[in-house]
Amino acid sequence: MIILLLNMGKAQKLKEQRKIKREEQEMEKRKKRKKRAIIFSLILILLGCITIAAVFFVKHLNEKDIRRVVIETEKGDIKLELYSKAAPKTVDNFIKLANEGFYDGTKFHRVVKDFVIQGGDPLTKDEDPSNDGTGGPGYTFEDEINPKSLGLTLDETKALEKLGYKYRYDIDSIPHDSGVISMANSGPNTNGSQFFIVTTQAQPDLNGRHTAFGRVYEGMDVVLNIEQGDIIKRVYTEK
Repeated sequence: MIILLLNMGKAQKLKEQRKIKREEQEMEKRKKRKKRAIIFSLILILLGCITIAAVFFVKHLNEKDIRRVVIETEKGDIKLELYSKAAPKTVDNFIKLANEGFYDGTKFHRVVKDFVIQGGDPLTKDEDPSNDGTGGPGYTFEDEINPKSLGLTLDETKALEKLGYKYRYDIDSIPHDSGVISMANSGPNTNGSQFFIVTTQAQPDLNGRHTAFGRVYEGMDVVLNIEQGDIIKRVYTEK
């Protein structure tokens, strides 16, 4: 009888221990679910903030800060908004070259699927394709990049600075999203006339390395149809 009572006691104690363990496991699961829900909510809030910031940036630009240009091609027109607050010197340079007819008759000499289309080299006007991508306006000028507004970390910024990039913090840089126009270069502070347009997907690896200065607001279908060797008929400012 005593043995039976002891066994019953042990069974009851084991049952209670199992119950406590199940409750602890259930509590741990609830904590994990709650933690995942909080993380997911924070991610949504962060994405929302980024979207709002991007909309705010474009929405609060004054008309004088937006310059509209058209790249007329054989495939159709690519219409761009250039943002002086993002890269004032770069925008002025692009407009100057466009008004001089510098880009007229040049070709898109580099087209990489799902990445970029690149043009702006005066050497593409000749019949020698071997020098395409090496030409410019005869001068270079500095980058206009704010790593902070692009979301680069301090470590990323320092690593790029070691490569020779110099940054400024009084401008509002835009990220290399689909449709963004940016300056091609051969390293830090080597901007000239060559440019590229990001095609199907964002290219965050270009942030901090290239000066983005506008985006396509009409004609992305034309951008996506551009092939290597297609001619730029002319680039002009839109009235």
